[in-house]
Amino acid sequence: MNAEFDDIKALASARYGGAVAQAGEGIFSVAMEGMTVFFARLPGDPSFVLVRTKVLSLGDVPRRGAFARAALAGGFFWGGTRGATLSVGADDALYLTERRAVDELSDGDALDACLDEFALTTADWRERSRLYA
Repeated sequence: MNAEFDDIKALASARYGGAVAQAGEGIFSVAMEGMTVFFARLPGDPSFVLVRTKVLSLGDVPRRGAFARAALAGGFFWGGTRGATLSVGADDALYLTERRAVDELSDGDALDACLDEFALTTADWRERSRLYA
């Protein structure tokens, strides 16, 4: 199937209704249990989409240096991220980001699985951050 970004947005809107919001040109979000997952059209490559969520603010972690090292280790070969990447944004927050093929998100079960994976990984890293209090 040759899905397009707008197809994913329409599918998300049909499945999650009011939890879906336009977040800018080529960007929409899905709000769910304590997090918001953003889907962004990849400029210049319509066959891929970036999926991203804020995990936590590093300012909320007392031993943020040690935690940041743990996050780097967890992102090594994607071992602690289920294939996504952890990064620190300009706002001093930890983000989880993944590049996904648009066709990979073309049905409801695949979209649900993507959001579930992000929710599990985000919850995992929030829990891990508590070890650095």
